[in-house]
Amino acid sequence: MSAGGFGRSAPRWPRLAVGLSLATPAAVLTALAVTDRHLAAGPTALVVSTVTGALAVGVLTVPPLLVLRARTHRLVRRRPGLAWHRALGLLALGLVLAHVGALYLLSPEDTRFALSPDGPTRGRMALLATVALLVVVLLGLLRERLPMARTTWRILHAFFATLVLALGLGHAVVTDGALDGAGTVVLLGMAAVAVAGVAATQLRRPRRGA
Repeated sequence: MSAGGFGRSAPRWPRLAVGLSLATPAAVLTALAVTDRHLAAGPTALVVSTVTGALAVGVLTVPPLLVLRARTHRLVRRRPGLAWHRALGLLALGLVLAHVGALYLLSPEDTRFALSPDGPTRGRMALLATVALLVVVLLGLLRERLPMARTTWRILHAFFATLVLALGLGHAVVTDGALDGAGTVVLLGMAAVAVAGVAATQLRRPRRGA
């Protein structure tokens, strides 16, 4: 089967598996968040911030697993997989920005303080994770234009992706709110799987010439 024919002749079940892998973590976290007592009679901005934050965390855990699957099945150069990967990165960034924007509408002063150098640890973690996510997205979008070796690009991309996962999920864990209790267990499990996925993609070499 040629690379050009992958999009036409690939079986349906891998696409279904990709869809489920995206939907499941995001759905679980969102369900835990919206049913928590912290959102009872809460303002709309708080609900939007909580939901977008939970969705962002769920989306962030999927791209490393997509890359690992692609390398495992020698599909590194398949454009559908690459498009999924980039789309998820952009979606995660959009959700993070919506999360911060909703918090700003809820309390501009608290949001500015949380994201300042003097803010709480969870706020600095969120700020650093957002900056790292922006770097990851830019690296992905500008991959063909950047004057760097492929190996260098892979290391940088994996490094900043690991920062995003560690700091972003860490921010969700240490923040008191809708993802306490069972949500914390789910977050830690997702963090372990996602970081392991990033590490595995670096250990598994893609097919020669891919």
